[in-house]
This record gives sequence, structure tokens and C-alpha cells, in this order.
Amino acid sequence: MQRLENCTAVVTGASSGIGNSIAARFGREGANVVVADVRREPKLDDKRSVFDKLEECGADSLFVETDVTDETAVEAAVDAAVDEFGGLDILVNNAGIYYQYEAHETPTEDYDAITDVNLRGTFLCSKAAIPELKNSDNAKIINLSSIFGLVGGGSSAAYCASKGGVTNLTRQMALDYAEDEINVNALAPGIIKTAQNVEWRENDPEILADWEEKTPWPRFGDPEDVADAAVFLASDESDFITGDILSVDGGWTAQ
Repeated sequence: MQRLENCTAVVTGASSGIGNSIAARFGREGANVVVADVRREPKLDDKRSVFDKLEECGADSLFVETDVTDETAVEAAVDAAVDEFGGLDILVNNAGIYYQYEAHETPTEDYDAITDVNLRGTFLCSKAAIPELKNSDNAKIINLSSIFGLVGGGSSAAYCASKGGVTNLTRQMALDYAEDEINVNALAPGIIKTAQNVEWRENDPEILADWEEKTPWPRFGDPEDVADAAVFLASDESDFITGDILSVDGGWTAQ
């Protein structure tokens, strides 16, 4: 039996990167997958559309154009999932953006954009989904935090603030909805090889050396490493786990 059979999942930011891999893996595990993203096709140089992957494994899927900072759009994505598949079981708050600045150099509009997508978006999507999740027998919320939601990261003031907020929002929602049996957990990826960071990995030897030094495992992560952890948290195997922040970081935060 597939681990997510008969479940419906909304995955935000699922067209690209980590979200693409999570959505595709959910489809392979039997879930109906709603791709909620501002674009249908992958950004940057992601090579394969999530819809190609979902079609390949025979998963039912739906694309809903969704800006996670827009409450009306978020509510429409949840409604579309329920209308198309009859309910909602899993929400993955993956949509996120990253700009690199020290605090005193951070443009206020970029600070606002990062916190709006990463933190406010997680809140809005959860707010919209929870009434439907209360009707599920396998209700799961999986937030995407970061190692920089647990420890500081160089020149990443706004990003660290947003992901630190996601980390503690996860813990608080876990307490709020424990009686409803909604598991709320977060993933904290380390350096994951995505199109978003390929420029640094290939062209900035100083940053690359710093990342390698801080990652004890002898390689960086792949999006599939995060997807594997997401499947565990979405399945009934994690039923007694809530309020946890699971690091997928090759040991970065163990130091």
C-alpha cells in the first residue's frame, strides 16, 4: 500500500525546487496533489515540470495559481482542493523566497517581501486549511523552516527572522490543534542543491568552502532528501510527533 493513498495534499511553491520534489514524491505515494504556486512551470533551471513527474506516476493533480501572501488566493486554493478531491488531509507550506543582506543593509521592501511570503504565507495557508483539516483522519501540516530558523546565518537577517518565526509558529500551532489531532511539524533543510543556489555553488568558492566546512556529511542535500522526510511527516507513521522541527542538514545544526 502506498503511504499517502487516498490523501489529498496542497503543496505551496510546488513548481520548483524542494516543493517540486515533495509534490512528485507525494504523488508516487498515492496522494492527490494540488500544486499551489504563482507559476505553473519551474523557475530558473529546474529541468522537469512537477506535472510531468505526477503524470508519470499516475497521480491525480491540480494546479491553482496561488500567491501565498493573498488571503483570497489562499482560500481559493483550499476550496479548489476540496471541490476537486472531496477534502484536504495535508498542507505543505513550502513557498519561500531568499535575499541575502546584513540587517543594516536590508531594504525595507525586501524585508517585507521575505516575511510576507515565508512567514505570513505560512500563517495564511494554515489559517485557510485548518477548518478542512479538522475533518480529516490524517491531518498534517508540514512547514518549511530552515537551518537559519534554528541558528544564525551570515548576511541573512530577514530570512533568519522569517524562518525563526516559522519555527515557533509550528510549535504553537502544534499545541493549539493537538486535541483536533492535527500534526504540525516543520522541516529545516540545510544546503540543498537547487536551482536557487546553483550560482553560489558553481561560482563562489568562498561561500562553497564555508558551506562544506559547516556540513559534516560528505555531500550537500538533494531535494529528494527533504521529500523523503516530508513523506514521513505526512504519513501515519508520524502520528505521535507534533511540534517537532526535523533538520535535514547533514549535521549542520548538530555542531
